Amino acid sequence: MNAYLKEFKQKMQTITRDENEMLSLEEAAWHLACLANVKFCRVNVEYDNIQFDTVVMQINVTDGAIALYDLNTAYNQMCDKIQQFKSGFNLYNQNLYFINMFISGNGNAELALTTSSISSRYLDDHLWYLDDLFYDTVCSYYFNDYSQYTWNGYGESELQRILNLFEHHDPNSLTSCYIPTRHNTFCYPNWPDPYGNHFEGDSRVFAADVSIGAIINLSQEDMCYCLDSYLGLGYDYIDDNPLYQYESPVNWIVDDTIICFPLHKHPTHMHLLTVQYGRLILAEPEPDPHD
Repeated sequence: MNAYLKEFKQKMQTITRDENEMLSLEEAAWHLACLANVKFCRVNVEYDNIQFDTVVMQINVTDGAIALYDLNTAYNQMCDKIQQFKSGFNLYNQNLYFINMFISGNGNAELALTTSSISSRYLDDHLWYLDDLFYDTVCSYYFNDYSQYTWNGYGESELQRILNLFEHHDPNSLTSCYIPTRHNTFCYPNWPDPYGNHFEGDSRVFAADVSIGAIINLSQEDMCYCLDSYLGLGYDYIDDNPLYQYESPVNWIVDDTIICFPLHKHPTHMHLLTVQYGRLILAEPEPDPHD
């Protein structure tokens, strides 16, 4: 089958309009579907969720049939449509599972796309800060499947907001305040996840190699991962440096940047996580002379 499809594709891409070889609508749809599945789909992946989508396009039909020359034009259009569809993936481990094609007599064509993904996090995955018992509760409380968590927009601002909501000191202590000590910035590629994830280079800080202008939406699972990872990075930095043992994270800042790394096909879109540290002291505020 691979040999046949390879030969058919080569013939389709080199045929001239004058040769006028025709295929029935069913034959044309079958060949396009086969070529699409070979090029884009993989079924040997782990998943626990399936979703179905339809993408429409137009194909030139002549007397109830499709010329092989026009089929090549349709193939290129189909590939562009599928690539555009894939650029909107925002679920964990999302993958094209199966593609089918249907062509009507008026040239209206429908691509039936089945995608697979993982909808929930497995508890044997490594956690950096949150506890297994509370991970799902925290995740569902702060994030949902319906929001568009754009990596450099709402997703970025929500991560910064929620990181700063976590209690970083004893609320029952005496009147106190922080004095600033140091700060550290965590970014790709300096902090890889040894357990693996689906960010570029298994980075613990969000990173993705995509073309400029691509829309990147972080899924609920992405946001949960970032929250846990970013909190872990902030606190581990203190634990790994005994000289800083009396300091605490005070402020969390999530910025975005795009960097062109050598040998990367596309620019790397990534977060810069900056954690400001401080030392907690008892505060003795001077009386305000205006009171």
